[in-house]
Amino acid sequence: MKRHWRFSLLLASTTVSAGCTQSDLVATIRSPDGGLEAPPADAGPPDGGEPGDGGIPPDAGIPPDSGVPPDWTAYCAGRGPPIVVGDTRVGVCSGVLAERTFRKALCTCERLALSASLETDAFRGSMAPYQPGGAGGDVGVNGSLSANDSVSVGGTLQVGGDGGIQLGRPLTVGGALYSGGPLNGSTVSATVTGAASVRGDVALASLTVGGSLTVPPEYTLGPVQAAEVLRGPVDAVTPCACEAASQVDVAALVAHHSRDNDNAAISLGAAAMEGITGERTLELPCGRFHLTRITGTGRATLVIRARTALFIGDVVDLGEGLTVDVQPPGELDLFIGGSVAVAGPLTLGSVDVPSRTRVYVAGSSMLALSAGSLLAGNVYAPGSLLSLSGNAEVFGSVFVRHLESSGALRLHYDADVLDAGVECPGN
Repeated sequence: MKRHWRFSLLLASTTVSAGCTQSDLVATIRSPDGGLEAPPADAGPPDGGEPGDGGIPPDAGIPPDSGVPPDWTAYCAGRGPPIVVGDTRVGVCSGVLAERTFRKALCTCERLALSASLETDAFRGSMAPYQPGGAGGDVGVNGSLSANDSVSVGGTLQVGGDGGIQLGRPLTVGGALYSGGPLNGSTVSATVTGAASVRGDVALASLTVGGSLTVPPEYTLGPVQAAEVLRGPVDAVTPCACEAASQVDVAALVAHHSRDNDNAAISLGAAAMEGITGERTLELPCGRFHLTRITGTGRATLVIRARTALFIGDVVDLGEGLTVDVQPPGELDLFIGGSVAVAGPLTLGSVDVPSRTRVYVAGSSMLALSAGSLLAGNVYAPGSLLSLSGNAEVFGSVFVRHLESSGALRLHYDADVLDAGVECPGN
C-alpha cells in the first residue's frame, strides 16, 4: 500500500528580515512511496548543526532574541556569505561566485564539434520574459571548433585551440571573434559585428568584419572586408578557466558545509533523500543545508522558494528523474560533491529567471539529458561531458569539459547572473 508521509517543523512566526521569517524556516518531506514512515531514528543531529558566525558584525540589524543564528538571518536577507572556506572562516558570497563563474552562455574545456546548428542570444529575466535575438550570449572554446551547420553567436566567440575554426555553413558573430588557429571554410561566409583576431590563415569564401581584423603577417588572407586590416601579432587566449588552480573547489565547499550548516535548526536529516523508490519531495526554506546524496530508483523533487544553498556530499543517482523547482523570489546554489546520473527527465530551474539557479558539480561523469528534460539554470561541471539528445533549448549557461549535441542547440543566456552579487557584502 502506498503511504504518504509529511514531516514539518514549524518555528514561531517572528519576523527576522524583510525576505524571511522564522515561520519560513521549515523542512518538508513528502513521500508517497512508503520509503519513509517517520524521521529516521539514526538521522541524529544532522551534520553538526552549529552554524558559525559568518563574519557578520554585531550591528547588522539582527534582533539578539530572534532565536535564529545571526549568519543564517543575514544569509536569508541577502547580506551574509552562504559558503565558507577554510579554518579562517573566509566568507565567499555565492552571488560573487556566480558572477565570476558564469560569464558566458557556453564554455567548453576541450574542442567543440557540432553536427547541427548552434545559436546563442541573451535576455534579462528580471526585466522581461525571454524574447529571441537579444544581444549577448558569449561562447568560449578552449580547443578547436568544427561546425557542419550554421553557427550564430549573439555575443563574442573565442576559440583558443591552435586548430582554429572549421566551418561547413555560415558563421555570424554579434560581438568580437578570436580564433587561436586558422579560420577555414572555402565555400562559407562569416560575418563579425565587432573586431576579429585570427592566429592562422583566413580561408573563407568571404569574411566581413565591422571592426578591425588582425592577422599575423605570415598567414594568408582570402576575400576580406573590414574597417581596418592589421598585420601584427595575435596573442594566445584561453577563454575558459579550466586549469585545476582556477576551478571552483566544489569538493572543499561541500566538505566544509557537511559540518557547518543549518540542518539542525530545521531538523533535516542528511540522509533524507536516499533510497527513493517512488516519488519524494523536499521543500527547503532559506538557509544552508547538507545532504549525503540523492539516490534511488524513483523520482526526486526539490522545491526552493527562498535564498537557499544545498551541499550534496556524494552522488545524485536517480532512476526516474529529478526536478529542481526554484520559484521566485527563491534562488538556489547547489553544490554536488560527486557525479550526476539521472535516467529520466531532468527539470532544472525556471525559464523566466534562470539566473537564480546555479549548480556546481565536482564529479567527472557524463551528464545525459533525456527527452523531456528542461535546463533553465547555470551549470558548472568542468570535469563532465554534457550529452544532449535531439534538438535542445537551454536557458542560462553551461560550463563543461565537453559537449555533444545530436540536434540543434539554442542557448539563451540570462545576463542577470552577472549582477548576482550586487547584494553581497562589499558590493
